[in-house]
This record gives sequence, C-alpha cells and structure tokens, in this order.
Amino acid sequence: MKIRTRSRLILVVTLVIFLVILSFITQSLILQSFGVLEEKDSTANVQKFIAQINNEVENVAVTCRDWSVRDETSAFLADSPGTNEMSGLFQPITMKNLGIDYILVYNSTGDLVLTEAIAPDGSLENSVPVGLDGIIRDSIISEGSSEGVAGRRGIAWINSDPIILAGYPIRSGNTAGPSQGTLVMVRVLTSDRMDTIEQTLQMSGTLSPYSTSANPLPLNAATEKRLKNGAIISQAVNDSSMEGLGMITGIENKPTFLLVRVDSPRPVYQQVQESILIVAAAIITLSGVFLFVVQYLLQQYILAPLSTLDKGMKSIGRSGDLEQRIPEKGDEEIVSLTRSLNQMLDEIRQQRDELRDLVDEIQQQRDDLNVARQELAERNNRLEELNRKANIYLDIYLDAITYEILNSLMGLRGYAELFCESAGQKEKQFAEKIIGITQKSSEVIRNIETISHIYKTPPEVGPVNLGDILKKEIESRPAVHFQTENCYRNVLANDMLGVVFDNLFSNSLKFGGPAVTIRVTTRDISEQLVEISVEDNGPGIPIIMKPRIFDRFMHDKKTRSSYGLGLHIVKMLIESYGGKVWAGDRVTGDPGQGAAIRFILRKA
Repeated sequence: MKIRTRSRLILVVTLVIFLVILSFITQSLILQSFGVLEEKDSTANVQKFIAQINNEVENVAVTCRDWSVRDETSAFLADSPGTNEMSGLFQPITMKNLGIDYILVYNSTGDLVLTEAIAPDGSLENSVPVGLDGIIRDSIISEGSSEGVAGRRGIAWINSDPIILAGYPIRSGNTAGPSQGTLVMVRVLTSDRMDTIEQTLQMSGTLSPYSTSANPLPLNAATEKRLKNGAIISQAVNDSSMEGLGMITGIENKPTFLLVRVDSPRPVYQQVQESILIVAAAIITLSGVFLFVVQYLLQQYILAPLSTLDKGMKSIGRSGDLEQRIPEKGDEEIVSLTRSLNQMLDEIRQQRDELRDLVDEIQQQRDDLNVARQELAERNNRLEELNRKANIYLDIYLDAITYEILNSLMGLRGYAELFCESAGQKEKQFAEKIIGITQKSSEVIRNIETISHIYKTPPEVGPVNLGDILKKEIESRPAVHFQTENCYRNVLANDMLGVVFDNLFSNSLKFGGPAVTIRVTTRDISEQLVEISVEDNGPGIPIIMKPRIFDRFMHDKKTRSSYGLGLHIVKMLIESYGGKVWAGDRVTGDPGQGAAIRFILRKA
C-alpha cells in the first residue's frame, strides 16, 4: 500500500472513530439524560391521572354519604320495606348533575329494594346493568355484612366501561340510629367523562381492564408484578411519545386490575435530536475541511519528497546499477534518509562483490562434495554387495553346519540308545548322559535355527486363538499338571506363539521338575491390550537374575546358559507381535513360591 493511500486511510479511520465516539457520547449522555427527565414527567402524568380518578371516586363517595344520612332516605326504607317502587326521593335531574348514573338501595337484611338508572338526558331508564348487583354483593354488601361496609368505595368494570361505586349505611335519626340498609351510588366513566378528565389534565390517558390472557398486549411477569404492587413504569414508544403505565385495584373482594395508560409527547427530545443532527453535520463538514488541509500539507511537505525518493530507489532497482545515487533534496529528515540510503547502496555494492567471491568458493566446494558423494556411493554399493555375499555364505554355512551337526547328533543318539540297551549298569549311565547331551545340543541348534528364521523373515501378525495354541502345547505334555483360566480369546500373533509357550513350559519343567504345576491366566489391562501370565510352583527366579534372563546366553561366573536361548526367542517373538515380556514372582515379593513370566499382546 502506498504511503499516500495509507495516510488518507488513517485520517479517514480516525475521523470515523471520532464521529462514532461523539455519537456514543451524545446518545449515552445527552439523550439519555433527557430520557430520564421524560420518564419522570411521564410518571408524574400517570400519578396525576390516577389522582384524578381517585378524586372522581371521592366525589361519588361524598355524594353517597350525603344522601345516606338524609331523613327522606331513612323514611323511604321505614315506610316501604321490601318494595322496589320508584319514588321521588332521588330526582333524575339532580342525580344527573351530581354525576350519578345508577342508585341501588338495600334493606337491613341485604335485600335489594330500590334501583334507579338515570339516562344521559336526565330521564329514568328501565333497569340497571346486569351484573351490577353481583359486583356490589362481592364488595359492599358482602357475605356476613348484610348492612353493608360503611364508606366502601372503588372502581369496577362492567359492560366495557369502568364504573365508580360507593356505599354508605342508611341510619334512622341521621348518624345516631341503627342501620336500616345501604345506599349505593354508581358513576359510569363514559368516553365523554374520560375526555373531560383528559381535557382537565391536558394529557391523553386510557383506563382498561387488565388480564394476562385477555389483554391484547400482556405484560411480562416481572412488569405485571411491579404494577400490581403500585409501581409506575414509563418507557419510550418512539421518538415522539412516551408511555406511562400504572394499575388501579378493583373494589371486588377478588379484585380485578385496571390498567392506566398515559401518553406523553416528547417535543424536547425531538428538538435535541434535530440539534444533534445539525451539530453532527457541522462537525462532518469541518472534518472534511480538516482532512483536505491535512492531506494537502502531507502531500506538499512529506509525501512528495518521499515519492521522489521512492522513484529513485525503483530506478536503481530496475537498472541494477549500484553506482547510481539518489539526489539529496528536501527537509532535513528526508535528506538524512536519502544519505542513509546512499550509504546503504555503497555497502550493498561492497557486499555483492564479496558475495560473488563466496559463491565461487561454495561452487568449488559443491563440486568437490559431489565427487566425494560419488566415491561414497560406489563404496556403499561395494559394501552392500559384500554384505549380501556374506549373508549368503553365512546362510549356506549355517544350514550346512546345523544340518551336519543335527545328523551327527541324531546318529550319536541312536548309537547311544542301542548301546544303552545292551550295556551294563555303569555303561548305561554313561550312555544316558550322552543321550541327554545330544538332546540338549539338538534343542540349542533348533533355537539357533528359530532365531535365524525370525531375523530373516519377521513373522506376520494376525488373529489367532490363544486357547487353541495352548491346547496343542498342553496335549504334547500329558504327564504335566496344567491349569488355565480365561484363555479362549483372540490375540494378534501367529502360529509361532506356540514356540513361546513351548519354551516357557520347558523352562518350568527344567527347573521345577516333572511334579511342577503350571498355571496360565489372562486379564484385560485396557480395551486394546491383554496380559498373559505363565506361573509355576517351582524354585522361582532370583531377583538379581530377573532383568537378564531374556538376554542371549545369560550367565554368571559359575553358570552359562542357565536359561539358554529359549527365553531370548520368547522375547524376540513377543516384541515382533508388538508386545513386551518380563519376569516376576507367582506370589508377589516371595521368589521362593515360584516363577511367573508375564507378557502383553494386542487384542484381535
């Protein structure tokens, strides 16, 4: 990227970051502060609206109280007990002016004896709304209070309109006498009356019943709980209006809840937003001017000299002429940089000459090295040929020697057996020793052949059944007492696994005698590996000899080949199967209780 492009990009990114930070500060400080003030104003409006509703309730309560203590009301109940006849007691025009829509009178036993419904034009209607008596009996004339709850007032909801109820006892002799019944007055908060309240308060508000399931916009559980506990919640609807929410508890003993919603305009918020946009536009304009001026100064005093320097360096690079130099022009820093570059060109030219000499020297060494490699390759080929011939001669020699020795041993053993049949007692002992020596020598030669076979052709590994191989080896020794446990399982080995058990059994018989007991067990040590243990109750293996019994011709100063090549063959085979073998005790920590040869194989 060119420095001119990079500088412009840095300036633009810096400007954008500045504007983002400014926008964040404006949004989080200024607008948020105005939002807090508007929330407080919206909360105050909800409180005013609820206070106005409470004033309406108190007005109805005062009117009901004043009419309940009049002598005419008490006289009506005294003269007409149990009747529901219309009378001139409650004049419709008077009730209309007092804002009363329904009047209900109950006697001292809680029976409804009079109802009046005042129409908007001041005339009487036929009846009060259905369900109004039930609301009164659920709140004012409740069960166990047939004479009514004195001064009970509040709000309920009926026929899609909120209503205000107030009830007072009717007493004979004003307030001194006993209660003769209950007077209940009801005011319906019609849309006209709600409009009047809004005009009085100079705000827009609504009053509606609240139900979590039926409300068109149900509140979440936390908000609903706060509102029912008396809290007021204000929130922004959009940039032009705020919404305040509150709740009024109904008068019923199992109260309903009336949701109060008051909308408040946000003129100040909108003006602040417009002002912020104007300021932002001015800042962007000034930033553009600043960007242009800074770019011009950078171009005039920094970028142009650097561009000249860049062209000079490219010219030297294209021509490859290290004798060419860059003119030293511009400010002090640019001149210093140019001088440093010219000095660097001098050093590069000098190092180039030195490098050429070094390359020539390396090329000469490379030629010498190639000659040495060719000679080494020829010697290596000769050595490989000699090694191949030596292996051939060794195989021929080994095969011939072992064949001849085995034939000789077999012949010697045959003659010894014939001699043993006809010789005397003393000569027979010597003949039996000769037979034992020939048998032992034959075993050594067979072990050598086995080792040679393993070295020449490493055994291929595949699934074999451990139990089948053990069965074959055990059946070849019918006079020996064997014990097996959990041995019928597949492992990764080959048929030469039988050689492993043959050598292990032979060692147990060699050191433990014909009365020895040999036990073979297996156990899982992981999902992929199994441990096989061959134990006997013979004399055991001394601790000092355990690490070395698998070595070829393991011996000490007195004994050579105490364990022979057999255990070395065992180790070679087990390791060729990808396992490992070691010596231990049948009883841990007590070598005298017998030996244990353990090895690990992979599961098939």
